Amino acid sequence: MNTAIRNELVRCPKCNQGFLVFPAARAEVVCCGTCSAAYPVDQGVIDLMPGVAVRRSLVQRVMESESVVRIYESHWWRRSVLAAESMGISFEQEQALVFRVASVKRADTVLDLACGSGIYTRPLAQRARAGTVAGLDLSLPMLRYASQRAHQERLNNIVLIRGNALRLPFPSERFDLVNCGGALHLFPNAARALREVHRVLKPGGLFIVSAARRYSGPLSALTDGSVAFLGVHLFSASELKARCERVGLGEIQFHHAKRFWLVMSARKIADVRKRRPREPASQHFPQ
Repeated sequence: MNTAIRNELVRCPKCNQGFLVFPAARAEVVCCGTCSAAYPVDQGVIDLMPGVAVRRSLVQRVMESESVVRIYESHWWRRSVLAAESMGISFEQEQALVFRVASVKRADTVLDLACGSGIYTRPLAQRARAGTVAGLDLSLPMLRYASQRAHQERLNNIVLIRGNALRLPFPSERFDLVNCGGALHLFPNAARALREVHRVLKPGGLFIVSAARRYSGPLSALTDGSVAFLGVHLFSASELKARCERVGLGEIQFHHAKRFWLVMSARKIADVRKRRPREPASQHFPQ
């Protein structure tokens, strides 16, 4: 991994000025090069929220379960026949679609937002061998699993971070691609997350999102209410398109929108007349 790029990748949440400096060898902490704040490294995962209690939906709490982590990538969960039927697309088909649309280049800098077990992070890192792939998630058990698999596959261009998708710890205009596979519908504030996606994308950068779709029909209201109880928001294509346009994303294309799933891409429109986006204030994660 390019050390210079990696050492200018993760902002310090405390001072929001300096970057975390990565030691040459595996270490138990990383420190801010400006304010010297230290953050623990847990089995290869940088924890920017140690000891912070975050409100989680029922589904998010499920994703903290070690038993779910172990089967998430298997045919019992993400690759299951039931998932493929309900989404109208198998995971293998979805992944191939995402990678075709993403067209990742060897030296790209990529963010896998809400990366979970690293089911997208690792293949992205294989494609961006000379670049850097950051995987960010709230679930430490998922991230530990992602770290273990990355180590087994000898992928040394991955940085795994436990952090908040609503306040991304990255400088503006840093990523060529942001991928968010199967998680936007779980965020407590999708609008805020999309603003952050727009901020960290380079001008012309690509955003790809796979999310739960609002299934139109006479029972849609009942379905919406049922999944809302679990902490899931179903997006119609028109709603997601409008939300992306509102934050400044354009060239929106839907590559899949069937049953309970959709896959969409959008691009940050490059406009030299616009001022560089302002960095967010120092981060204080919600309790």
